[in-house]
Amino acid sequence: MAKSAGLATDTNALDGFRRLLRENAALHDRHRADILTSDDPESVHQARVALRRMRALVRGFRDMLSRDAQKQLARILKARGQQLGPLRDADVQAEALGTDDARADAARLRGELRDQLRDTQELSLRIEVERVLHDRIRAIRGDARRRLADAPLPVIASRALQVAWTELLAFGPDLDRLDPEELHDFRKRSKDMRYLSEFFGRLFDKDAAPMQKRMSRMQDALGVVNDLVTMRAKGADLPKGATRSEERARAKAAKAWRKLRGAPVWWTDIP
Repeated sequence: MAKSAGLATDTNALDGFRRLLRENAALHDRHRADILTSDDPESVHQARVALRRMRALVRGFRDMLSRDAQKQLARILKARGQQLGPLRDADVQAEALGTDDARADAARLRGELRDQLRDTQELSLRIEVERVLHDRIRAIRGDARRRLADAPLPVIASRALQVAWTELLAFGPDLDRLDPEELHDFRKRSKDMRYLSEFFGRLFDKDAAPMQKRMSRMQDALGVVNDLVTMRAKGADLPKGATRSEERARAKAAKAWRKLRGAPVWWTDIP
């Protein structure tokens, strides 16, 4: 029987959703705790990645959840992300610029975040998520949502992947025609698609790896663009060759997207 992240194809959608949220919440909590004792920027980065993966799950499974459950989960994840965002941006800028001022700014924000984390009375993210989902009646509500929750996981995973893919296709074939805000939105939606494919790729018989690899390369390129746009918006003195690096990254992302648009889908053959 095919499995993905330890999930069997006959796992129902709600159980699979809860398990994946729980696992990523635990990852977030672990990396968040590391921030208190480590100056490694990767702790902040990985804590944010875990949140982004959880947000992709909530978006992908939103038709299964009551509006109240969606709003609660979205609010919790957004608040956690906002705590980490300024330090992550400062860490990226410090690495890119390598100046004493940039490093000092990151160190200051790291100290402020540590003070905030030590003083907070927040529950662990895993407990907060469980509090939203433990009451099935309130979290689901209604026959249509109940059917989705009780369906085998590949059914709603296929639905989530198709919606995410359609949202990407709606941006059009040419990334060069997107303004910076649209490109940023495209990058966020492409992350949803990538994370959902990583969660559920092995639930289906067709190989998801080729699309995942191209998606990863495209996102790496878009990440370079996003970092430079963010630094420029903050008035930072960009490193030498930044404009050329941005042009190359945009071209690489555009090429990857053109190839991705023609890639065969792999999530429609439900076991």
